[in-house]
Amino acid sequence: MSKIVRVLISVGLLALVIGFADWHAVWAVLRKVDLRWVAVVLLIAVLDRLITNYRWQILLRGRGVTIGFAQLFRVQLAANFIGAFLPGFIGVDAVRITALCRSGEPTAPVFAATLVDRATLAIATLIIGAVTVILLAHERVPDHIVRFVLILTVIAVLMLSIALHPVVRRWARIKLLPHIPERLRHRVAEIADASLAYRHQWRLVAEVGVVTLLLFAVRIGFAKAVAYSCGLDLSWLDLLLVIPILWVVVMLPITIGGIGVQDAGYVVLMGLIGVAAPVAVSMSLVEHVVARLASLPGALFINEVVGSAAVSAQRTESGVK
Repeated sequence: MSKIVRVLISVGLLALVIGFADWHAVWAVLRKVDLRWVAVVLLIAVLDRLITNYRWQILLRGRGVTIGFAQLFRVQLAANFIGAFLPGFIGVDAVRITALCRSGEPTAPVFAATLVDRATLAIATLIIGAVTVILLAHERVPDHIVRFVLILTVIAVLMLSIALHPVVRRWARIKLLPHIPERLRHRVAEIADASLAYRHQWRLVAEVGVVTLLLFAVRIGFAKAVAYSCGLDLSWLDLLLVIPILWVVVMLPITIGGIGVQDAGYVVLMGLIGVAAPVAVSMSLVEHVVARLASLPGALFINEVVGSAAVSAQRTESGVK
């Protein structure tokens, strides 16, 4: 799907959602948004990025890549800024990997840490969504939504289990690896080995798990603050029911930066807990704006992160090898 098509889908879907909610009613809610709570939402969004950066740093350290938190955070911010204009997370991860490799870090460990970072966060999101649906849904969530979340979770867990099975790994090395172009074959094998090495680092895995739970708690708090900014006091249990499902929906790489998909998700899922469509759309729009404001400082680091010469010079000055 081309970028132009995704932009058209994003704009079209957003327009449909706002039209469904009645843009006059949406505007009435937005005019009354509490800017003090918007400031709180922005602070929580920054905290989210700090925790995400720390999680990535742990995984990099597990592969022997030691980088200062501030330096890594600049890469993360630049990647988030660029990713705001791209579908899904592929663009973000491409920027993160390219920046570190150009700065002189070993390719296989950087690839492995970044891919494991993204994959484990996606699987954890699905598992949290499945758990909250099972424990809290009862009759409040339509069966087709429950099935969607549970099926995606089962598929993801099965794929991970199959990929980690020794028989499958041996088969992949014998049958699949030889079909990869020779110039890439060794690199792919190195990345696979580096990724699989995490399964023996139980202390690191536990640390990443704790940080991941903290990240999800912060994201629920983010949703709570967004609701407050639009004049709502939603219960924590209601948010635990619908927000993880929304995370699952937004992972689908259909539109640019989740625009349109997120808004439709807000309308449908918030409707399950009694939130009117105009308020749900307003909450989504506040989140869009704040998320991009939190990533805006990344524009200052694009040249530093993307320009190989600038990054290499900065790395040399910092004395990190």
